[in-house]
Amino acid sequence: GDVSKETVSRGDWLLSQAPLYPSHKILVSLTADEPIKHWQPVHIHHGTRHITGRIALLNNTDETPLLAELILDEPLWLVDNDRLILRDISAQRTLAAAKVLCLHSPRRGKRQAEFLSWLSALDKANTVSDNLALYLPKGELLLTQFAWAQQLTETALDTLLTTFDVISISGVVISKANAEQAKAKLLHTLEEYHQQHNDQMGVGRSRLKRMALPTYHDELVYHLIDQLRQEGAIKQTRGWLHLPTHGLAFSAEQEALWQIAKNYFQQSEPWWVRDLAHEMKHDEKVIRGLLRKAAQLGLIIPIIADRYYTHDSIEKFAAIIVKYNETNGSVTAADFRDELAVGRKLAVQILEYFDRTGFTRRKKDLHILRDKGLF
Repeated sequence: GDVSKETVSRGDWLLSQAPLYPSHKILVSLTADEPIKHWQPVHIHHGTRHITGRIALLNNTDETPLLAELILDEPLWLVDNDRLILRDISAQRTLAAAKVLCLHSPRRGKRQAEFLSWLSALDKANTVSDNLALYLPKGELLLTQFAWAQQLTETALDTLLTTFDVISISGVVISKANAEQAKAKLLHTLEEYHQQHNDQMGVGRSRLKRMALPTYHDELVYHLIDQLRQEGAIKQTRGWLHLPTHGLAFSAEQEALWQIAKNYFQQSEPWWVRDLAHEMKHDEKVIRGLLRKAAQLGLIIPIIADRYYTHDSIEKFAAIIVKYNETNGSVTAADFRDELAVGRKLAVQILEYFDRTGFTRRKKDLHILRDKGLF
């Protein structure tokens, strides 16, 4: 290839595929020849590469294995089980040998007993299967990261996964046990949402994901939501996810009242509860209960507390947002105000409603499309 001496240096590797990332902080076990001090500067040798860095001890020096975090002054291309040699900063004495346990050092909790126990188990792991068995209980796992760290080909990875009871979606894998826990979390979050927002039909899948499982990958969570729908544990009405027991039907009295109230919603303007109660010459508390039930059924939608639009109107507003995002990349309150010929306050209320549902996200004055399929 077109390679010159200037483009390569001592310690570089020739690889059949590009590595994912270099490591800046790694977790290791140490076999020390002499006492190691916390935050001690060292020379680090990996293959023919030589850099400097520091040692952050994670447990007591009399414990076995001795666990540490290495902070590298320059990044290294590493994989699990790589061996390193540590020398003192004057490069006169060999201090220890290090075995790479994990390429990802968490920001918090590195010295917690549970995490140190997990690292000790990694140190004792002898096979790739042992490693995967230790990673799966911790939650979702990115297959590209695991395959690189364990130096697995695609075929070898696929063969390994067949020996575990897992769900694999879009390059993310999770154990069946953790998947069931995640599904329980989704149901519990949805139940809490109904309790706190009993005047709304439900929640969009993007927002439910952020509320229940914010650190999980989107496609994995959407797959779990689809499973819950297929099992009948969650229902979807007009794009909204809700529990089967939520907002089933009007009472006979509410049904009679709704037949009158729905005529008032034929206009394009939103209704306040108090204004509708006045128009219908009915008790405000009763009308509030009626509209909350209608919202649970997805017939109307509260853009703010006690102010309702029809579902059809909200769909039209959503189409406007999609149009502006396709042409301009976002929509502003001024755009929306001019498009609907309404006051700025109402335009802001509508756009903030879409932000809350997860249909859009706000970035300064811009509202950017997030979940196009919601409406």
